[in-house]
Amino acid sequence: MFKAKVKTSPDMPTLLRRFQHHLDATGMLSAGSCGLVAVSGGADSVALLHLLHKVAEGRRLKLHAAHLDHALRPDSPADAAHVRELCATLAVPLSVARIDIAALARGGKGGIEETAREARRTFLRETAQTHGCAWIALAHQRDDQAETFLLRLLRGAGTTGLAGMRPVDPPFVRPLLPFSRTELVEWLTGEGVAWREDASNQDPAFARNRVRHELLPLLESYNPAVRLRLSELCRQLADDEDDWAQRSAAELQRIAGLSEGECRLPCAALVEASPAMAGRLVRAALKHVRGDLRRLDADHVNAVIALARGARPQGALSLPGAWAGRRYGLLLLRRTPPRIVAQSPFEITGPGIYPLTGGGVLDVSLADKSHGEGRTAVEFCPRQVTFPLQVRVSRPGDRLHPEGMAGTKKLQDLFVDLKLSVEERTAAILVFGGEQLLWVAGVRRCAGLRPSPASGPVLRLELFGPTISQPQSA
Repeated sequence: MFKAKVKTSPDMPTLLRRFQHHLDATGMLSAGSCGLVAVSGGADSVALLHLLHKVAEGRRLKLHAAHLDHALRPDSPADAAHVRELCATLAVPLSVARIDIAALARGGKGGIEETAREARRTFLRETAQTHGCAWIALAHQRDDQAETFLLRLLRGAGTTGLAGMRPVDPPFVRPLLPFSRTELVEWLTGEGVAWREDASNQDPAFARNRVRHELLPLLESYNPAVRLRLSELCRQLADDEDDWAQRSAAELQRIAGLSEGECRLPCAALVEASPAMAGRLVRAALKHVRGDLRRLDADHVNAVIALARGARPQGALSLPGAWAGRRYGLLLLRRTPPRIVAQSPFEITGPGIYPLTGGGVLDVSLADKSHGEGRTAVEFCPRQVTFPLQVRVSRPGDRLHPEGMAGTKKLQDLFVDLKLSVEERTAAILVFGGEQLLWVAGVRRCAGLRPSPASGPVLRLELFGPTISQPQSA
């Protein structure tokens, strides 16, 4: 534990006044609200709790603290004990949990840092909900913002990512973003408040620590105020991005088909849009699909734009937490790839109701007269088309004799002409009479073999339930 000697400084009251001014300017904490304060025990979070405690009465704020022990260091229980003592002194209720982050990371896909962040966010959200907290205060400060900017720059983030952490990102708020780590430590020193030093903050295995202890000091040799400058740049980029976000969200609502977990965006919209708008449309679409943009960088966004603008009529991309697919003139963005259900083969031995693998049924009947054909129904002369019939999916070499053509056409070429998607081709239901393809259900029938008024009964095949999508062109 680190505890500095008490000293006085004319700057000490100034920080508290600046803190209150920042709260007023952002409006991040509504008067009379209840909030959760994340407290690790380090200098930043201890300063945050003390500052909020000092202003709580005047703003009628109700505070609740939360501490998560990541179980990454042998002395981490001492951090929890210190936070308990601190909260007891301030009479602030505290929730504490312990999660073995290392074990969680081994069982998941992310590294230690990402796993810890996800576990911490989940713990904070759940704790806030349990105690009816309207906001969650995080202790990120100005130096953290500069570090975040550099980390994202090195990882290839675009301007959206480079805007850094926002003061208000509901339910999270960051009241300390205008303050440097040094001035917070000096304020704690002046108040005689103790905090814990986390030894892992010196570990060069973590990228943030290398940025903090190696890259930023190097940059300061060129400009001693680089942390402040980077923080100001983040704020400027955030203002720009907020304006862009409003415009791109409105444009997405205008041109796209939006549903839960899916966005259908015309490729032409990305072809015609300016580079700046195209990228933001993709990000807005992905945010709609995923709920956030974490782990998505500029390379992912550019790959989606290239897919929409490229020459290939169909293609797909696997993205972090999302899937993008081009289906001719349409770009689909989804949380997961579309489910492809191929029809299991079966034999039609006579009239009856035959269940289909993808849902729905095929109704086969002998009618007294014709009821007319449509997209989901066909009729044949039962003297020319006899049982048993076969139902299966397409195979290489399958051909159909479409009406109006002298000969047969490869089924693959027909699918291309009709602009059927990969999923539609895979799920297509084919009805054969012997070696002859009679019907691509819901798409095309073969030439001839129609019943006539003099032929007597009519063999009728009709689909009910889910069917293949309407072809885009004839």
